[in-house]
Amino acid sequence: MVGKAKKTLQSEVRHPSNKIGDPYSQDFRAYILDLVGVGNFNQDAIREALNNPLFPSKASISRWRKQQREVGHFRPYKRNGNIKREVLRGHDLILLSLYRTAIPKATHAEVNAFLYRANFGDPNFRFYHHSQLSKAEALLGFSRKKGSTTAWQVFLPRNIQKRWDYWHLPYPFGIANIRRADIVDLDECGVFLEKSDRKSGKAYVGISVNHAGPYSRSEKWNLLMAVSGEEGNEQNPAKRWTELWLEGGTTNEKFSAFINRICEYLPHDRSFTFTMDNLNSHKSVAVQNIIFHYGHAVVYRAPYYACDGPIEYIFNTLQSMLRSNLQNIVVGDDIVRELGCVIASIDDFSVYFKHCGFINE
Repeated sequence: MVGKAKKTLQSEVRHPSNKIGDPYSQDFRAYILDLVGVGNFNQDAIREALNNPLFPSKASISRWRKQQREVGHFRPYKRNGNIKREVLRGHDLILLSLYRTAIPKATHAEVNAFLYRANFGDPNFRFYHHSQLSKAEALLGFSRKKGSTTAWQVFLPRNIQKRWDYWHLPYPFGIANIRRADIVDLDECGVFLEKSDRKSGKAYVGISVNHAGPYSRSEKWNLLMAVSGEEGNEQNPAKRWTELWLEGGTTNEKFSAFINRICEYLPHDRSFTFTMDNLNSHKSVAVQNIIFHYGHAVVYRAPYYACDGPIEYIFNTLQSMLRSNLQNIVVGDDIVRELGCVIASIDDFSVYFKHCGFINE
C-alpha cells in the first residue's frame, strides 16, 4: 500500500515593499517596463497601488531601466548586507599577493606601477588608491610589521656552502655530531639607556607627560654573554657567563680573558664546543689556543647568518624584558641591576638552541 507523500509548505513570500522582502520577479519587472514603454504608467489603479504600497516605486523602475540600458538585463542582485564590492579583485589580487611575497618592502606606488605593467595594454586598467591596496592586502592576510634587511652576501655560493657545512658536517667542519648539551654559544651586544625609553604616554588635558629619565645620549654598555645548550630548571639553572663594562669595545685581550674564565669553570673531564660568529676578535690565535688548551673545540657560524645563533634570540629577550622594567631604569647603574635580574630569571636556554635547529641531544 502506497501512502501519500508528506506535503511541505514553502516559506511565506515577503512583499518587495518591505525592506527585507523578496525582489520582484523578472516577469513582473518586464510587465512594468512594458507599461512604462507604452505610457500607461499613470493609470488610476497603478497610482492607487503605488500609494498602498503594492507597486514598485518610480525610483525602482528608473533603476531597472538604467540597468537594462547598461548591462542588458534587469535581473535582481543578491543581497550582500550593504557590503561594498571589492575594487581590487580577480587577477590583480593574485598579482598583488605574489608581488608582496617577493618584495615585502615595496611601497604602494611601486605596487601600482607593477600592476600597471602587468596589465599593459588593458584600456580598462585603473590605478588603485592606497586605501584600496591596504584593504586588499588585509584581505590576503598581509599586515604591517617591522622589517629587517638580509645582506646580499648571504646568497653568495661560498656562504651558502659554509652554512650547509655548519649544520650537516661533523667536527671540525660543523656541529652535526655534537650534542646540544655540549655546546656553548656566545656573542656581544651594546645596551643603550635611551633605546628603552618610551616616547609617549597619557595625562590629563593640559598636563604634559613627564617622567624621570635620561635627557641626553647615554653611554654605551657592552655585554659579553655565553650560554650553555643543556636543559635547565629552577633548581638547576643552565650555565651562563656574562661580563658588562662601559668603556671601549670588545678587544682581543678582553675576549680572551672571558674565554679563559669560561674554560676554567667548565668540567675538565668533558669536552665542550664553542660556537660564535667569525668576528676578528673571536678568531684570534690567543682565543683558539685557550680553547684547545682546555681540551675543548670551536666551530664558527657561517658569515651573515645571525639567525643560526641562539644568543641572538636571547639578546632580543633581554631587550624586551628591559623594556617592561622601564619604570626602574633611570641611570646607568639601574641598567646593570635590571640586566642582572633579567638574565638570572631565565633558567633554561635550550629552547633557544632548539629554535635554531640544534636537535642533537
